[in-house]
Amino acid sequence: MPYITIESGALTAEQKQELIGRMTAVAAEITHIPERFFLVTIKELPDENIGIGGEPIGEIKKRHE
Repeated sequence: MPYITIESGALTAEQKQELIGRMTAVAAEITHIPERFFLVTIKELPDENIGIGGEPIGEIKKRHE
């Protein structure tokens, strides 16, 4: 069973639904494995639990707003 994991910040229910559907469709198209065999999970991690290059991701996001 193909397994796709997406790690992100907070997403709306609508964003999750679209992300799961589109990721599944594209993966199935590329691999030629039927969509019904894909398992997609979304792990939501708060920004304070993530750092990139020694800096909290919340600070990085502030610079790009």
